[in-house]
Amino acid sequence: MAGAAESKRPIAGVKLTSPPTIDGDLADAAWQSASKASGFTDLQNGNPVFDQTEAWIGYDDQFIYVAFRCNDSKPEGIVARETVRDSKYSGDRNQNPNREDNVQINFDPFLTFQDDDVSRFSVNAIGTRSASIAGGRAAKAEWKGDWDAAVKRDDRGWTCEIRIPWASLNYPSSARPVTMGINFQRFQDRTKTLSIWSNTTSQDFTNLEGLWTGVEPPQTGFRRTLSLLPYVLGGDIKGELSGKAGLDMRYTLTPQLTAVGSINPDFSTIQGAIQSIAFSHSERFVPDQRPFFTEGGGNFYAQTNINDIGAFFYSNRIKTFDVGAKLYGKLSAKDTLGVLNTYSYDGRNDLVARYTTAYNETDSGGGMLVHTNAGGIENTNLVIDQHFRKGKMFLEGVGAHSSGQGAGGGAQVVNAYYADKYFLSCIQYSGVSNNFLTPIGFVPFKGYHGMTAIEYWGSEWREGRFRSSNVTLVGLDWKQNDGAPFFKGHQGEYNLDTRDDWRFKLKWASFDFLGEKDNVFGFGVTKGVTNRFAKIGFQVDTGKLGSAKTTAFSPFFSLRVFKKLDVLYSGLIQNREGVDQQHILTVNYEISPIKSFGGRLVTHNGDTNAYLFFRRSGEKGTDFYLVLGDPNAKKTVSSIQIKMVFAYQS
Repeated sequence: MAGAAESKRPIAGVKLTSPPTIDGDLADAAWQSASKASGFTDLQNGNPVFDQTEAWIGYDDQFIYVAFRCNDSKPEGIVARETVRDSKYSGDRNQNPNREDNVQINFDPFLTFQDDDVSRFSVNAIGTRSASIAGGRAAKAEWKGDWDAAVKRDDRGWTCEIRIPWASLNYPSSARPVTMGINFQRFQDRTKTLSIWSNTTSQDFTNLEGLWTGVEPPQTGFRRTLSLLPYVLGGDIKGELSGKAGLDMRYTLTPQLTAVGSINPDFSTIQGAIQSIAFSHSERFVPDQRPFFTEGGGNFYAQTNINDIGAFFYSNRIKTFDVGAKLYGKLSAKDTLGVLNTYSYDGRNDLVARYTTAYNETDSGGGMLVHTNAGGIENTNLVIDQHFRKGKMFLEGVGAHSSGQGAGGGAQVVNAYYADKYFLSCIQYSGVSNNFLTPIGFVPFKGYHGMTAIEYWGSEWREGRFRSSNVTLVGLDWKQNDGAPFFKGHQGEYNLDTRDDWRFKLKWASFDFLGEKDNVFGFGVTKGVTNRFAKIGFQVDTGKLGSAKTTAFSPFFSLRVFKKLDVLYSGLIQNREGVDQQHILTVNYEISPIKSFGGRLVTHNGDTNAYLFFRRSGEKGTDFYLVLGDPNAKKTVSSIQIKMVFAYQS
């Protein structure tokens, strides 16, 4: 019945005398003495779910052990397709990661109730593992931690066993038993239901997570660990032989603090994100895929949850460096530190430092320093951010000041919003001075101030033809700092998802940007919205953009054929003062979860880049890459590169 959801549920920490065998079979005697979690509720409405889940947890001085029993009244409807490790958390952060049957265990070791301090471990119904470690952790198994899982199917549903090394987590140093945050959850694809043990509500209020009490993390068992990833790279580029070597290092100073270093890093074999050519009034943000910046990367952002200023540190601005180092982790249960420094032999130096503290279960604040010295020009940004929540009401603010040649201005954003089960309402003020400079940041607009209003409504249904629906409305009125109009108007988007996995989208926008008019309408259709192995769709936009008549057609598909071959395509044909075209075709044949070969073809009008690759990566041991061409070139490059990344751990 409604209101049956329980929050902040306690579960006792139990130290196991003998570990279970990780094979998916829950008959091990160890589970009889482990603590049990039951009574899962629907995260959307708080009601008990029909197909219940049971979970067990215990630990010893090396590992944490978790088990799930996922009851399913229609086990033939269990869906699991993904075989690539960490795939659940590798997509768009705004996209729902639950696209097949899976379970997940969440740990908040320092009990800060801050989302950035939560580590998540998930396993789907065919045993594929995905992890998202607090603060960010590079994908190499020696750095992320070699955790294990196994699953089994039966006529009652499916079962899962998980073994997680303590070394995979940052955890508190304490001679006394501690209480950690914890939660168990399960997604059932057939009903599209996310159920959870300690209900944090659809707003995901972390302070409502469960409490793992009386836990004794392994203090005497902790050993400082040095992980080395040396690499060698050789090849022939346009008829010229080349060679390169470098080293990435990771050192766990304490259970809470990690140091990372890089000497002569190589980014040439990393497939970067491709920036869309769709018309925009500003530069587009492109995610950075490079391991040095993703390791601990979550510690270097000072933003509000609803943010329209940008990022004060944007690692893509640092194209390369010769020596880099960073330190990140916990100074105490409530205090987090991140420091990053890169240096190039031409004299360029970039420094980023970030400190945050949790005041209590719902409130936090921090400060940030961003400094660069490049080409004889120095610039420094000082940033302060504050975040408060009372019940469903949020108040957040960020203020920054820049100094250096040509700089001296500030930037600020303050918002208040109310987040309920079905809707969110936000009002925000933001402003950036004319001389606010961020050489290694991403602040696309400056010289303005004004208000933004956001309204969101969404709902899910457990029965019937339609699965979910949501609408977002945004209105803004920004003025130049001298009072002249800058950016004014409104936009909206409506999405409707059906039970058989179709999505229908409508969007519209009407803006005046520095005298240029936008008045555009768009619609899109997607079949297989939650299934990347059989997804196809398109988006059409028409109207005026930048006062010019514009029509854009964006087809896309993502298919798996011949059981192991993935074919992905996204395109854009845009007619605005002439026709622009961009087509991206990617193919990948999965020999095994750690071995694959394929390639990518990118065309932009008359420019075409194609390359082929073979890689072995994703587990412990030596990674091997063979690349024919350059993944990030504008046009096809005649080259062959062989890269080997070795692994050493003390």
